[in-house]
Amino acid sequence: MAVVDEIKPVIEEVFKKAVEKAPEIKGWNKAYQFIVEGEGEFYIEIKNGELIVAEGKHPNPIATLTADKDTLKKVLSGELDAMKAFMLRKIKITGNVLDTMNLKKLIDYGTGKA
Repeated sequence: MAVVDEIKPVIEEVFKKAVEKAPEIKGWNKAYQFIVEGEGEFYIEIKNGELIVAEGKHPNPIATLTADKDTLKKVLSGELDAMKAFMLRKIKITGNVLDTMNLKKLIDYGTGKA
């Protein structure tokens, strides 16, 4: 099973809950690339009020986040704070690091942390 198939339903649920609490998220036009160590790549894109989760490389992501699958699952479930994971170097970010705070906001709203 591709990593995107495992992660996609989790991200979709987080997105659904996040937009209920912060509807402005639907107005975003952002894409984030994820590299899951030893598992593959996928991206999430929020565009025209919709969430797209797809395997492969996005042509123009805002930022690229690299982590192992366990860390990514913990962050998306709210078990591990994204900022803490970054500070512990469990997540590496290239590109617009500041804009990944928006991604953290989405995760926090979606997991009930905000």
